[in-house]
Amino acid sequence: MIKAAVSILSLLLSLVAFAQVDTVRTNVLLAERGGYNKLVARLNASDTTLTIEDFQLIYYGYQTSPNYYSKENEFKENLIKPLNRSGQYKQVLELADSILLVNPVSIVAHFEKSFACAQLGLKDLEAFHRKRYIIFCNVIKLSGNGTALLRYNSNSTNDALEFLSFKGLKAVHDSKTETGLIQFDLAKNKQKLKHMYFFIPAEAYTPPLTESE
Repeated sequence: MIKAAVSILSLLLSLVAFAQVDTVRTNVLLAERGGYNKLVARLNASDTTLTIEDFQLIYYGYQTSPNYYSKENEFKENLIKPLNRSGQYKQVLELADSILLVNPVSIVAHFEKSFACAQLGLKDLEAFHRKRYIIFCNVIKLSGNGTALLRYNSNSTNDALEFLSFKGLKAVHDSKTETGLIQFDLAKNKQKLKHMYFFIPAEAYTPPLTESE
């Protein structure tokens, strides 16, 4: 019974370990692996020796990089989806590359580029970006369970929305709670979930405009 309790506690601690990025700890772990850029290079080279912790560091380590956070990149992420829907796949590839140059862990860019590559018959590139989309969605999945107690952690609002889509959910509204979490109100879904909670760094979250605004 004691061992079971310890195991459950260890699991809970591992789930919330990245709930809010500890910049000092993250930088120490990144330094041990040769720095953030080296880890990203290993990701881009499809290094099969990367561990779960490495993927967590690659994703959440972006918050410690000089490029975090970019409103321009957020604007591009918002633009890329309509381009895909209108069949402008070559423009999507160019825009996705410009996003990933600044943010190598943009879940939106990886997903949309994967889709565009599939339409253009670029099978290897499609698989490359689809795998990274799945990897980073699973990194977020490991950070919690979406409740207010064990909230998910994402680098940005767009990543959170893309992750919700990955789970078959759609947000209809979002707001910041008194505890600083972002509450996403969900559309009707098979899981019968009404809300999902995330921790998103303050600079990466812009509250929706009110009717008076």
